[in-house]
Amino acid sequence: MIWWAILFFLIGIVMIMAELILPGLVCGILGTASLVASCAIAISWRPDLAVPIIMAEALSAIVCVIVGFYMFPKTPFGRAMIHSKTLSPESGWVSDESDETLVGALGEVYTALRPAGSIMVRGKRITAVSNGEFIDAGVAVRVIEVSGNRIVVEPVGK
Repeated sequence: MIWWAILFFLIGIVMIMAELILPGLVCGILGTASLVASCAIAISWRPDLAVPIIMAEALSAIVCVIVGFYMFPKTPFGRAMIHSKTLSPESGWVSDESDETLVGALGEVYTALRPAGSIMVRGKRITAVSNGEFIDAGVAVRVIEVSGNRIVVEPVGK
């Protein structure tokens, strides 16, 4: 009968480890239920050892999860799931920075602004939004506001 307790314990640990890889709560609930069943079987086998059995199972489960967290990134599957590259200026990545010098600049609508689209300013194509109205392609616009990467424009005739 103790073999059933050991089997349920191992199934519970495997299911909880699977929950770390495949989140969705199903594996976690089944793993927890399996650990509880393992405790119940072990306690029915030796009722006088109820507290030590529960403590041993809880401690074993915690140790297995911690070891799993430590070992998982070192496995081929773990390396495939974990993104290890960093986005740094040295690797060529630069975040969009707010360009306050665009305020007041004149440009031309490249794609219709309904209310978002593209404009050409200083020879660069950038994403912009109108101040609420639709603006057709080819219309001259002026940048009236730059807030982070949000550029607001209005037609020049306004």
